[in-house]
Amino acid sequence: SRSHFASVLEGMLDPVITIDEQGIIQDANRSCQSAFGYAPRELVGRNLSLLLPEPYRSEHDGYLERYRRTGHTNILGRTREFPVRHREGHEITVELSVSRIEVQGEERPLFCGSFRDISERKRAELALRESEQRFHAIFEQAYEFIGLLRPDGTLLEVNATALELVGSEREDVLGKPFWETPWWSDRERERLRAAIDEAASGTFVRYETTHMRRDGALVSVDFSVKPFRNDAGDIVLLLPEGRDITDIKIAQRRELALSKAFAQIGESASLLAHEIKNPITAVNAALRAVAHQLGADEQEILAELVERMQKLERLMRRTLSFARPLDLQLSWVSPKELLETVALANRARLRELEISLEWRCAPDLAPIQADVSLLEELLTNLIVNATEALHGKGSIRITAEDRGEELRIAVEDSGPGIAPDLLSTLFKPFVSDKEQGTGIGLALVRKIVEAHGGTIQASNRPEGGARFEVRLPRCQ
Repeated sequence: SRSHFASVLEGMLDPVITIDEQGIIQDANRSCQSAFGYAPRELVGRNLSLLLPEPYRSEHDGYLERYRRTGHTNILGRTREFPVRHREGHEITVELSVSRIEVQGEERPLFCGSFRDISERKRAELALRESEQRFHAIFEQAYEFIGLLRPDGTLLEVNATALELVGSEREDVLGKPFWETPWWSDRERERLRAAIDEAASGTFVRYETTHMRRDGALVSVDFSVKPFRNDAGDIVLLLPEGRDITDIKIAQRRELALSKAFAQIGESASLLAHEIKNPITAVNAALRAVAHQLGADEQEILAELVERMQKLERLMRRTLSFARPLDLQLSWVSPKELLETVALANRARLRELEISLEWRCAPDLAPIQADVSLLEELLTNLIVNATEALHGKGSIRITAEDRGEELRIAVEDSGPGIAPDLLSTLFKPFVSDKEQGTGIGLALVRKIVEAHGGTIQASNRPEGGARFEVRLPRCQ
């Protein structure tokens, strides 16, 4: 019988220990060594408190004494979690089951304890709790409207942001079909049911919808339903998500209205320029015709008047060019050919003004997608701007180089530079520090640059003169 008991004890995978009423270990199987670090022979004859950390170690003998005196205990016939001290000093968590054994021929009973190491399970449970806490922190604090659905559309969870939108409580909506919740109007429900059916079949669904806040205001929402699969590939959850795009939609409407307004301005400016051009031409001709009949003082007045009329005509022409919406005609443009073309087009006029023009560009510089005619107009405007600043002799230099994913084109001059108080308003329409300037040229330059997705910067060179740097992205 004893041999049979020993065989059963040794065959058990979990550690098993028997003790007497004094807490002295009578038997221990070999699983104790892998679990607790003690060989069975090192445990037999020693008090069970050897395996107990404080405060259980100090209290253990008191529990046994109370049981011997009263016959009452809370541990027999139950399974409870308990810490055990490993031989190496660290603690492991076990499930402990204790039973009383009546031994035939013995006056006193034994107590049999079965230990199951649940340390890995506890670590997994802790990791799961932490993961759930992180999930809920993200879920609840997310700015977007987020929920969880069963594949049939039943709402399982929803975050606080979505609840606040309609002023509902979580218990009012959970467990209901999603399309029957307060977020959806009657006309949107069938569309939502179709979207959920499509997502449940494995398709990501996305569309724009409108919701009403609890204060009655309408909210534009970018809504989507995404299927979530388990490891076996089965769809087990649906993730509905909504992003408030009300401000974006308002900005888009304003931008569209502004674009239409600019288009109308362009059309009106075109008509106005046409209506004004002919009278201005006629007035100029008439002034020249009568100029020889007047005295020197009157001729000087007429010359000034002609000059003012010509300036008005130039202003109308530049305003028309600025107001007209840009329609980019993209093609592959070689930076070297672009600079060469612009330099040749402006060289004769600059030579008359005794202004030298130098351009530099590596021959192997990669082409860029752009509207070549607009880039030529851009560079010509910058050259004209530099020419007006020089007031005679001087030099202009144009360079092009690659900087990462940008093509940078710089136009520099040897003039007096830019007044510091003008740097912040230089590219605004009708702002100019030149006596004959219209304030349209640089505004048009920036418009062309931004239409290509680029930027332009103006600065003063340390050695004197102005520098304009255009940065055009290669990937638009």
